[in-house]
Amino acid sequence: MAKVVLACESESALQALYSLAQEAGLPVFLVADAGRTVIPSGTVTCLGIGPAPERVIGPITADLKLLR
Repeated sequence: MAKVVLACESESALQALYSLAQEAGLPVFLVADAGRTVIPSGTVTCLGIGPAPERVIGPITADLKLLR
């Protein structure tokens, strides 16, 4: 299955995406940093959505840009 990495503006935007994906019945997982580098422990840094067809995930992530 393809993996696509997208960027969002803030942790609150990530939380909003998490809620939308949950409401759509998608498998979701918020990733919190372990704090072993420069990011404080417990900081939410990533959201995994899927696996699911693009037609289901697409409407939730359509406004996000690829992470570069």
